This record gives sequence, structure tokens and C-alpha cells, in this order.
Amino acid sequence: MSKKLILAVVVITSILFRFVFASSLESIKPTDAQKLVTEKKAIILDVRESEELKEGKVKGSIVIAKSLMDNNKEAWNREVDKLPKDKTIIVYCRSGRRSEIVGEELVKKGFKVLNMGDFSSWKSAGLPVE
Repeated sequence: MSKKLILAVVVITSILFRFVFASSLESIKPTDAQKLVTEKKAIILDVRESEELKEGKVKGSIVIAKSLMDNNKEAWNREVDKLPKDKTIIVYCRSGRRSEIVGEELVKKGFKVLNMGDFSSWKSAGLPVE
């Protein structure tokens, strides 16, 4: 195989990888998320599992685990229906991947959603936890 062909395959693979795994949600930094919450323009949604909450959670955040969406869509919909449609929903989890998935589902239901990514970035910023 020629070097040009190998290079072309690498470039095309890289482009496809970025396209397939591209985030459809806008991201937000923890400090900006805190500002929106303080201004009462947003709420924060934690989609981690109960055992992960032992690490703490964003103070005042609502918890609806992603597993509920996966395992009991009816119950998940009941919980989601309680969320305010007039505020931005800021989602987070441990790494940002589950929050991305849940956020995309919330967008389909008509919510404005931002992905804060991971809980550790909130803690590292010295923002309030409980």
C-alpha cells in the first residue's frame, strides 16, 4: 500500500470518527452554569446512578438517573415531565457521555439543554456541593 493511500485512509477515518461522535449539545462551564442557576434561568440535572451520588452532587441539583430512561421509560417520562420547560436544563454525569445521551432525549421533548459534562469539573471549580 502506498503512503498516500494510507494517509488518505487515516484522514478519512479521523473525519468519520469526529462526525459520528460529535456532540449535538452545546457545552457549558461549571462557573457559567452556576451563574445561570443563580439568575434562575436554569436548573441542573444529575443523571448519575445512586452509588455515584456518594461522591456528592451539585447543590440543589435534581437527580434522574440515566438507567431510569433505559429501564423504565414511562417512569422516566413522569420525572422529566416535572422539569420546567421555561428554564434551561444543564445536565452532567461522571464523564459527560451519559449526560449527552439524556440531553439529546430532553431536546427531543422540547427542552433547551446544555451539557456541563462531569461532576469533577464542578468540584474542581470550588462550587457548592451537597
